[in-house]
Amino acid sequence: MKFSVLAFLAASAATAYSQTIELGYPTDGTHLRAGQTVKAQVVRPNSIIGCTEVGIALAINSCPNGQCTPPSSALGNVLYAGPFTPTAHASGGYYQNFTVTLPSYLAKGKAIFTLTHLCLLGAGPFPLLEYRNASVTVV
Repeated sequence: MKFSVLAFLAASAATAYSQTIELGYPTDGTHLRAGQTVKAQVVRPNSIIGCTEVGIALAINSCPNGQCTPPSSALGNVLYAGPFTPTAHASGGYYQNFTVTLPSYLAKGKAIFTLTHLCLLGAGPFPLLEYRNASVTVV
């Protein structure tokens, strides 16, 4: 019983503080070109709970017939996978820019640009896997 209560509290804390990362760019509505080099921005807002970074992945996936596959099922074309080491900035918070190149064969139309983030949350710690998306259009 005690374990159940602790697990519930940990899950509640994770929900309350799970906004540990944001996709600064691209944003919803951005138009991108196949073969284009894009400077993606990953933001880590200030937080009261510690999160030890494991890494991120940036990916883009076309949405055939306007239907996008959820990132938890398929990321599509992985543009970057590796460390996330944001630096503090005068404007507040932390961020890191990543220069990625979209595949030249990317289908025109609706697509989903996904940031996948894995960190170890809290003093326990426990793994936190999260996705942030931007609905973009490939032109």
